[in-house]
Amino acid sequence: MPDKIVVDNKQSSLYDICVYFDNVNAYNEERGQVDKFVGLRFIDGKLSIYFPVGYKKPNKNDEKEIRRDILNLISVLSSFGKKESALYQSKFLDAKNVEFPIHAYLYIINDFLNHGYYKQKGRIYKRSVNGKISWARTIKQIRPALINENPVYLEFITSRTNHNENELITLIHKFCVRECFEKLGYLFSSYIPEKSPLAFNKSLFVSVIKTKAASTFNESELLLFKNMFDVINCMDSSGNKKEFTFGTDNFHNIWEQLVDSVYGEKDKEKFYPKVFWKLKGRDGVFSFGSSDKKNSLRPDTIMIQNRGDENQKIFVLDSKYYRYGSTKNPNHLPDSGSIVKQFAYAEYIDNNDNRERLPSDVRDYVRTENIYNAFVMPAEKTEIENIGYASANYVSGKPENYYKIQGILLDIKTLMYKHIPHDKKLIDELAEKISRN
Repeated sequence: MPDKIVVDNKQSSLYDICVYFDNVNAYNEERGQVDKFVGLRFIDGKLSIYFPVGYKKPNKNDEKEIRRDILNLISVLSSFGKKESALYQSKFLDAKNVEFPIHAYLYIINDFLNHGYYKQKGRIYKRSVNGKISWARTIKQIRPALINENPVYLEFITSRTNHNENELITLIHKFCVRECFEKLGYLFSSYIPEKSPLAFNKSLFVSVIKTKAASTFNESELLLFKNMFDVINCMDSSGNKKEFTFGTDNFHNIWEQLVDSVYGEKDKEKFYPKVFWKLKGRDGVFSFGSSDKKNSLRPDTIMIQNRGDENQKIFVLDSKYYRYGSTKNPNHLPDSGSIVKQFAYAEYIDNNDNRERLPSDVRDYVRTENIYNAFVMPAEKTEIENIGYASANYVSGKPENYYKIQGILLDIKTLMYKHIPHDKKLIDELAEKISRN
């Protein structure tokens, strides 16, 4: 169990450190623009947590729900941010900022709450020719040399006890625990552990942690030492607490991945239109590769309901991380360029000449009347809402459903909690909202 801990009376409530998008706080005066940041900022000793557009505010007195929302936000940023390198240090912050090892902080806090401070258990074991030999460990972990067909051990697993070193690693762990709680501890508890008597000494701390890690084969200890090392390594030599960010100004990348994870088909590249140049005076055709995202037309998500049977419906979804769901301002809806691209995606699928390029179980059941288009935008909603459709005058009167691009508002909080890959129930609900309008 944890040692004695004391209350930090200076800490604000969890609700007070959370920032939710609205027309009042969306404008960042320092940056002179709408603040698109989503994630965690620790500046001047204060933590602020920014939620994405359309995220429903919880009851300000329900700290359990707020804490759950914060940890889920961190989980979503971690899971989906890696795929597009969406997490980075925001440019408006200065050189004092560092890459923040948030998972190391959370691991040390959780480990402390479950196990207390680290204390050396038993003796220290390592490869050596000196010390008391542990034959059981030696036989299990070291391959002997063969001399005249007889096994000979040239090194052993030996053990020793170093009381001073054991006490020092405990004090370093105590320092790390305090550092982690000062920044993120109140995501778990309103308490903060007592300070370590050690002054910060990066070179000493790192040296001791590496030495301890080299002398243990215990996986849980190695994991703890790795996370301690990451925390220490992100602090400078003077021990000053650096400012940090963990998040992104490009949450639209994560929104696209969330939607695609829940609703999308894995083989969507087979539905991409291909573009090319045919150059005069040269043999062959110069085609933009399908892996070239800059030049290749690529819909965000292809959703298929009842794939491979007579009732099959194909939906081309474009995930737009736009503010319309919060502002209801028509200027915050997709523009003409996005609308025309959606037409192109659906026309490609509908074109008989392209059917052979589609997956074999899909191509025989493609019906013009069962191809749909939709823009998917975040909002605070108890259920999926269809707000209307986008179209163009040059397709007016054409019967195809996909020339009316349905505008869909999805509850972003629900999707962030329930991003179950290819969820059939959610697919059916979304398909109903798109196809019945």
